[in-house]
Amino acid sequence: MTNGSDDADRVFIRSKWGTNRYVYNPHNPVGRAPIVGSLLFVAGGMYLLYHPDLFEASHDWNGSELRDAVTTATVELPRNAQVGPGSGGGMYDDILRSGIAEAGHRSPDGLSVALASEQPRSAVIGGGAEQARYTVTADGTDTAFCLDVHALKRELEMGYDSVSISVDEGVCPDS
Repeated sequence: MTNGSDDADRVFIRSKWGTNRYVYNPHNPVGRAPIVGSLLFVAGGMYLLYHPDLFEASHDWNGSELRDAVTTATVELPRNAQVGPGSGGGMYDDILRSGIAEAGHRSPDGLSVALASEQPRSAVIGGGAEQARYTVTADGTDTAFCLDVHALKRELEMGYDSVSISVDEGVCPDS
């Protein structure tokens, strides 16, 4: 049989709730640590349940991040000359948006790519040239870029012969 003074030295003691189970000893500092730690863990978990956006990345961009992402994307996107600004049912702005976000290693949330010219005529079947201008902006910065996209396609050929994107700083002028 143990007395109360022996219990202070033990990490585990027999439960006093009528069972033969062993429990952490709250009178021993080593036994108290898992008790307090588990309470803090549960409290932290409950906090995260009610604040799920705590670890989400910010959707705000800064000017240099946007500049680097636009520059990198305008070099990478023409290499995949499968789609031009007139093809895809007017979804080229989504292609630009996802390409810029990928180049910036960010989520496309907070990034805006808007058509600043008339919708270009599709040259998918008849061939020819497609041209469009897009204004790129992002949350968190006043920086804007004007992307001028030119695509050339031969009649009845797969893919585009060339797609070129030029970048100017600032909002695209009205057409």
